[in-house]
Amino acid sequence: MAKKNAYNDYLKQTLGGLIDKLEISELRKEFLKNRWLDQVMWLEGRATRERNQHFRLRMVTIIGGVLVPAMVGFKSENITLDARVRWIALGISQAVAISAAVEEFFGHGDKYRNYRSTAESMKIEGWQFMQLAGPYRKFKVHSDAYKIFAQRVEAYIQKDVEGFVSRLEEKQDESKEDAEEAKDNAEKALMRLNSELEARAQRLELERAELAAAQQATYQPQTEDVEYSGSLLDISMPGGTGVNAGATTVSDGVAADPVPEIQPLMPSSRGAAGRSRATSSRTISSSSSLPPLGQHALEWEETVDFKALKTLLSAQKSTAATAKSSVSTTTQVKQLITPDEVASILECSLDDCKVYLPGILAAMQKYDILDNAVLIGLLATIRIETGGFKPVHEWGGESYWKRYEDRADLGNVNPGDGIKYHGRGYIQLTGRANYKTYGKKLGVDLENNPDLAMDPEISAQVLTCYFKERGVAEAARAGDWRRVRKLVNGGYHGWDVFSKYVERARTNLA
Repeated sequence: MAKKNAYNDYLKQTLGGLIDKLEISELRKEFLKNRWLDQVMWLEGRATRERNQHFRLRMVTIIGGVLVPAMVGFKSENITLDARVRWIALGISQAVAISAAVEEFFGHGDKYRNYRSTAESMKIEGWQFMQLAGPYRKFKVHSDAYKIFAQRVEAYIQKDVEGFVSRLEEKQDESKEDAEEAKDNAEKALMRLNSELEARAQRLELERAELAAAQQATYQPQTEDVEYSGSLLDISMPGGTGVNAGATTVSDGVAADPVPEIQPLMPSSRGAAGRSRATSSRTISSSSSLPPLGQHALEWEETVDFKALKTLLSAQKSTAATAKSSVSTTTQVKQLITPDEVASILECSLDDCKVYLPGILAAMQKYDILDNAVLIGLLATIRIETGGFKPVHEWGGESYWKRYEDRADLGNVNPGDGIKYHGRGYIQLTGRANYKTYGKKLGVDLENNPDLAMDPEISAQVLTCYFKERGVAEAARAGDWRRVRKLVNGGYHGWDVFSKYVERARTNLA
């Protein structure tokens, strides 16, 4: 410290003495001392302090980084010594982590280089002025060069200040980005936690269902001539907690005897469970909900030849063969919202909105639910179920879809049904029963051509038909958004995200 102070005193006295010898006015000499010399000394001091802090932290990091691996690999027959070394290694590793974090946070190394660079530039400028060299070589006396020197000194100081402000703004931007990333990570972690909890509940419910099925050995699921109706399973979890099912159940069965109540569980990408109720009238009926996909949905790749499939469908002789078309071409669809507004509300691709919005509005008009309130609930539902604004395949791929195998409650009674009838579309139609039921409603053979559920027109009609028949549209008109979510989801999974887009849509439509 004494040597440092001695150098600073020497530098100040030397430069101050040189200023006194210049042939300029006393006022200008005072300026040189109080503005230029004082700034040089301040920069020197800050550069020295930042350098020392940087070197200390770096030394701890470097030495600790070398010692910790050696101490971790140390083994001794003396248990006490071995434990002590490991504790010391733990302490050193913490010191290394703290040192690195402190250096990263305060940026001593960057500050040192900046202060040192500015200080040296200021000193060089002063020496050139005193010697009338460099940019001052055209002047004969110092008084003539003084104005140029003063301007250049102020420019250096201003540049240093602007650099500091710029770095501060960068730090603030980085902090903001980190905060936003932390928020996103927290939301994703919460969604994963919800999924894990729901999956755990699924497993428990499945065990109960298997036990109930084993006790009813005389019960055999129908595999032929079974009509499926409805919509999607009404979900009920132990303790009354609703979870998403994502599949329709069977109805109009032909069992000879009443079927005892069982509660099968359907695995889903978000954790979904279904309950199938058999009644003494030999009918299995239920209500339903669909599994949310959110941002984990797979990107849709149009690998299906829809043209060929539609050509096949056109040959089918059915009075409802054309039911999949949106509305009569002579009927004009009321445009409640534009693609640009949808893209802004849902924070999704404008191109997707331009392609898929017309079909959705047409389907809403077809089922007489084309109004602002229903549109708010429908937009928020599509956003959370697909992660965007287009039909998607259920997340997970074939390895996940195999979980739907042998699910009689979904109508998956043949080998390969689990993969073949995985979730598709805007609301994730799942299970042979669903595909058969909604195919009949729309006049489309979805059971034999399940990939048609990815057709935007058909997918839109499945969604709007569900909203119409399951009371979702009524709940939306009543402004009961929690009920809207539960009717689709079976519970309130993803409520934070869903409610966010409801509010964004209400601002524009309500």
